[in-house]
Amino acid sequence: MVTSTRDFYEDGVHAILLKLPVRSLIRFKFVCKSWYALFEDSMFISKHLKNYENTRLIVISSIVDETDPFDYPSEMFQLYLDETLTDLSSLILDPLMPVYGTAGGPYDGIFCIFGVDDRLTLWNPATQESRPVPKCRIVFPRYTKIFRTNFGFGRDPKNNEYKLVLIFTLWDEKHNDMYDFSQTAVYTLTTNSWRYFESFRTSHYHMPWDYDCIKMDGYCYWLLELRSNGHRVVLSFDLGDEIYQEIQGPRLPQSVNAVIGLYDECISLLVLHTIDSCFEIWTMNDNNWTKKLTLEPLVGTSKPLGFWKNGGFLVETNSDQIILYDPSTEEMKNFGLNSHCFQVRNYTETLVPIKGDDSLSGFFEIPWHTLGVY
Repeated sequence: MVTSTRDFYEDGVHAILLKLPVRSLIRFKFVCKSWYALFEDSMFISKHLKNYENTRLIVISSIVDETDPFDYPSEMFQLYLDETLTDLSSLILDPLMPVYGTAGGPYDGIFCIFGVDDRLTLWNPATQESRPVPKCRIVFPRYTKIFRTNFGFGRDPKNNEYKLVLIFTLWDEKHNDMYDFSQTAVYTLTTNSWRYFESFRTSHYHMPWDYDCIKMDGYCYWLLELRSNGHRVVLSFDLGDEIYQEIQGPRLPQSVNAVIGLYDECISLLVLHTIDSCFEIWTMNDNNWTKKLTLEPLVGTSKPLGFWKNGGFLVETNSDQIILYDPSTEEMKNFGLNSHCFQVRNYTETLVPIKGDDSLSGFFEIPWHTLGVY
C-alpha cells in the first residue's frame, strides 16, 4: 500500500511539473537528483512540450530605412508575452540572439539562425542554450550556385533524435536556368554530422521564398507551386526515412494567395481569394483535402499570414498592417505595426537540449552536498 501511495504521489507531482514553465523547471533541477534526471529525460521533455499550454505569438517585421536607397531590409522579431493577445506587450528577441543573423523557426521552441559566412546556430531561448552547427560541406555540381535555401527542423520519432534539413535550390549558370535537381543536407544533433543527397526535381516547382516549413508527427511540410500549371502541392519529408513525397493540394485558382499551417491539429491551408477578398480554410487528412470554412469578404486584406488559437488567423492589410481575425466573433485586433512584409510564428517554450555531448561532460559531477542535496 505504501508503494502504491508513493507512486500516486509521484504521478501527481509529475503531472504538476508538466504544466510548469521552462524557467521554473530549470530552477527546480537542483532540488534533488531525481528531478535533475527527470528534466533531462527525453520522455519527460516530449510530454512537457505537449502538455505545457503556453503557445505565444512571434511577429517578424521587415524593416527598411527608406531614406537610404542602398539599405538592405532587416528583420525584427517580436514575442508577444500574453498568450491570449489581450495585452499586446512584446519583447524584441533580436538583442537576445547568440549571434547576428536571420532566424528560422521556431520548431519545438528551437530557432535556427543563419549567420555570417553561412554559419548556422541552433538556439533555445527558454534554456538560453545555443549550439554552433558544423559547416555544411556539401559539394554542388559544376556551374551551379545556390538560388534559394529552405529548411526544416524536427524530431525523428523513429530514432528519437532531432534533425535539421536544408533544401538547396540551384541556379545553372551555364544554361541560365534552374538546375534540374535540388540538393538536400541533413544534420543530426546526436551524431553532430551532416549527410547529403540529391533529391527531387526542382524544375517542377516554384520553391517558396520563406525559409520555413510546418512540422508534424515526424514530418516536415512545405507548400509549393507546380511550374507547369500553378497548382499547389505539399512536399513532405519523413525525418525518419529521409524520403520526400509530393501531396496534391486542393484545386485552387492561380490568383489565390495561400499559406500552410496547423489548424484543428491538421496540416491546413489559409487561402485568400485576392479578387473578392474571401478567405477559405482547407484541412488535410490522409492526404485528402476538405474545405472547413468559407468567410465573407474581409475588405482591405492583402495577404494571409498564418493560423492562431481557437480558429483565429492573422492577415496583412493593404495599409501594411497586421491584424488578428476571429471568425467566431468576427472581431479584428490591430497590432499597431507597420511593415511592407510580415511573418508570424507560434512559439512554445521547450526543454529540448541542443548542447552536444561534450558540453555535458562533467555536468553530472556537481557536488550535490554543497547544494544541500543528498
